[in-house]
Amino acid sequence: MSPRPSARENMLDAFELLVVDGGERAATFDAVAAAAGVSKGGLLYHFPSREALVDGLIERLTGLVDDDVARMTAAPDGPVDYFIRTSSPAPVLAEAPFDRCITAVANLATSGRWPRAVDALTAMQERWYDVVLAAVGDPAVARVVSLVSDGLYFTPGQFATAGTGRPDSPRAAIDEVVAVLQRLAAPR
Repeated sequence: MSPRPSARENMLDAFELLVVDGGERAATFDAVAAAAGVSKGGLLYHFPSREALVDGLIERLTGLVDDDVARMTAAPDGPVDYFIRTSSPAPVLAEAPFDRCITAVANLATSGRWPRAVDALTAMQERWYDVVLAAVGDPAVARVVSLVSDGLYFTPGQFATAGTGRPDSPRAAIDEVVAVLQRLAAPR
């Protein structure tokens, strides 16, 4: 059994979910406190400002990216295979902490009020690109892999197999994409 998350983490979870579900404006201090089951004073003790909540979320994203890059680097079938296979978001964000955090930070970034959120997402993309580049050795191929990953991430699951002739087999479609990218990355 995993340990209970701290009160601070519960508050950050509440902020994250509110930003994902309703945007930044929905994530008022009152709403975050209510969703976390704490008093507004308790929330303000841990997060004395909106900036502190945003910084906490960005810190969370940075830690999740660190973990993902470590898994990507150590993946038995290589970073490209790992990167592409993990590029489709989970169908239910509540069950996928990394996807949920990315979505929350992206929502903050699009508001135009949080350049730190834009910086965090840019750093995430750059870290993934650097790992792919180290694996394939060609900046253009690394960019193609990154763009394919982005395309998979932003394609709803029900459309992931469009044009493959196998609408019931998203894994087969991903296998084909990975095979093409590996051929593209192969030394000439």
